[in-house]
Amino acid sequence: MAPDVRVYLAGDIAIEANDRVLPGSALPGPQARHLLALLAGEHGRGVGHDEIVDELWGACPPPAWPASLKALVSRIRTAFAAVGLDGSKLLSGAPGVYRLRLPASAWVDLDAAAAAAHAAEALLAAGRFEAALREAFVARLITSRPLLPGQTGPWLERSRRRLGDLRIRSLECSARARIATGATAQAVRDAQLATEVAPLREPAWRLLMDAHAAAGDTASALHAFARCQATLREELGVGPSAATRDRHSALLAQAG
Repeated sequence: MAPDVRVYLAGDIAIEANDRVLPGSALPGPQARHLLALLAGEHGRGVGHDEIVDELWGACPPPAWPASLKALVSRIRTAFAAVGLDGSKLLSGAPGVYRLRLPASAWVDLDAAAAAAHAAEALLAAGRFEAALREAFVARLITSRPLLPGQTGPWLERSRRRLGDLRIRSLECSARARIATGATAQAVRDAQLATEVAPLREPAWRLLMDAHAAAGDTASALHAFARCQATLREELGVGPSAATRDRHSALLAQAG
């Protein structure tokens, strides 16, 4: 049977298998962790040497990058033995390509965050609010962790943007589910965090207004609109959209 493999990339990198853990600190340096993250994050495909070079060294790779890359791969393969995995089988190479071949049952946190966010939204749409909250919690937990802080690269930047988007979606889903179940204080908290993570995202501000209104606090809902308006003017030089202004007008009418 294939071993139960779990790969953690956000936060502290680690691989868990056979009841043992390979921490990122056991890998030889930040470049090895960076390469492992790239290959694990893209485990469904082979990653070309050109993409790896661009990710690890940017526009100015060292002349001896082929030897450096080969050494990094060798060290990662060796490190896998600490958790009872055959590195030569797990991390395979072909001309111009490397691929991390995880078992079909493997769990990768970046994949799990995306799956949980999608599931939370589907469950919310189906009116299954408690189940949606559970899935949103999983996505929020994973996306709250940094991805290789201090490192940079095209794949890393794309992955960070993706995690940021998943974090916003999971927070908004959680807030909507909490409004639906009457947990308005928690809804306000989730929506407020969404506006802090993405202060230029108007749907998050409207959700915060809705959460305050659901809690019966129209004054705070109107204040949220004012904060949204000030933020957009300061950062973008524009006012709120028609949808946000309409929500504000409805709150004013509600306040009498």
